Amino acid sequence: MIPVVDTLGMRAADRHTMQELGLPGLMLMERAAAAVTATVEERVEKEELVAVLCGRGNNGGDGLAMARQRHASGGLVEVVLVADPGELSEDAAVQWELVGRFGVPRRVLTEESLPALEELLQKAAVVVDALYGTGLDRALAGLPAQVVELVNTVGGDVVAVDIPSGLSGNSGVLLGPAVEADVTVTFGALKWVHVLAPASLCCGEVVVADIGIPQTAVEKVASGFVLEAQDVAHWLPHRPPDAHKGHFGHLLVVAGRRGRAGAAALAARAGVRAGAGLVTVATALDAVSPIQARVPEAMVDPLPTGDDGSARGDGIEESLAKVTAVAVGPGLGLGEGPRRLLYRILEVWSGPLVLDADALTLLAGQLERLKGRSAPTVLTPHPGELARLLGISSAKVQEDRPAWARRAAELSGCTVVLKGFHTLVAEAEGPLWINPTGSPGLASGGAGDVLTGCIAAFLAQGLPARQAAATGVYLHGRAAQLAGKRFPGAVPAWTVAGLLPKAEAELRERAW
Repeated sequence: MIPVVDTLGMRAADRHTMQELGLPGLMLMERAAAAVTATVEERVEKEELVAVLCGRGNNGGDGLAMARQRHASGGLVEVVLVADPGELSEDAAVQWELVGRFGVPRRVLTEESLPALEELLQKAAVVVDALYGTGLDRALAGLPAQVVELVNTVGGDVVAVDIPSGLSGNSGVLLGPAVEADVTVTFGALKWVHVLAPASLCCGEVVVADIGIPQTAVEKVASGFVLEAQDVAHWLPHRPPDAHKGHFGHLLVVAGRRGRAGAAALAARAGVRAGAGLVTVATALDAVSPIQARVPEAMVDPLPTGDDGSARGDGIEESLAKVTAVAVGPGLGLGEGPRRLLYRILEVWSGPLVLDADALTLLAGQLERLKGRSAPTVLTPHPGELARLLGISSAKVQEDRPAWARRAAELSGCTVVLKGFHTLVAEAEGPLWINPTGSPGLASGGAGDVLTGCIAAFLAQGLPARQAAATGVYLHGRAAQLAGKRFPGAVPAWTVAGLLPKAEAELRERAW
């Protein structure tokens, strides 16, 4: 897994490297600058101009060192300091002095010299953004904001140092004006800004450079990890040559009602495609025939049905008695019948459980009801559903997805899958896991139902909650990516479910 750190964690790793291990800060700065220089040199020839915009902190010091390195190797470069030289940090002040001694062309920006900066940026093949680092917590204003606007409108390719200026290292929120980078060179580890939208969309390609901070120090302070294929591959259930369907669990999908049989069928199809040995759907009477027609591999248990076409709570015990995992919610309905059905399942079912869609809405404000479950339990909300569960707004959830996913996990005692760009898998303790797979094609009706069935299938096969959730979201996203050539826009959910085996086959080649 690839570690992700917040600002405080990165400072702690830096401090450990400098104070306890004895690697000087200026040496770290030189190595950071060398990584930026290498990225820039891949994009320009020696005779092409590179404009380096520097601020007063150590981020600016990295940019100054990079400019000196390019100048010393014969490359064309010019430095613009967007700060008072007397306010530079200690290490940045050293680099400013060195830039002068080496003869690097340099200037200090003022309001009056903005037209000259615009002219410089128009000539530059690459602009290096070394204005602000990870610690920014407010919107840029005044001269820095004007500089950012010029970079975004008249500059060439933009290489950002650590993070694009105008963003916070801890957040995916756009604070205000921010540099839109083509590539970002960050140091030691990814920061949360690199993985949380919409801010991450300003980062372009992200390169993590090794500048001498030990990986063990980074992992110790990591608050999240990005899943990698080899991680997920080793969680896949082994299927020996003499296996039979009883080895891979029996999944019960409690879903669907009149007019919403498709949601249940999608979850069931995903359960089959993700490897559950048996799949049964417990559903309202009017949904039975459509589900049987669409998913012949699944069995269907009709439940007593109310006047609204949704299932009631009676008789679910018989279905529960024969299964190893249960998924509840897609297309279930929000009336009194579905509510009684959900509450009955929570009362009598003590095994692995996935709750999604209508089941989550029925539990709005009642996360503590799940706290006592001892079996693996996974919740799969989108931001709106998580907002209802927590009694806050969707906008508030999106402002700090990691914190609210963690809060829901703490209140419920469950594993929480917060869906969206870079879906998060959170538990009450331990780092969050971040899923790198997926595509805009998943913004399509039914995609969440497929994810529910996929995760539940891995619970049925015996995976722990966190691994089942992570495996499900990874394969689900990868299946959507595989469908991208055929469906450049929205990917039909039925197709996503159909491509789960292909995504799994890719991973199994790594594991076995």
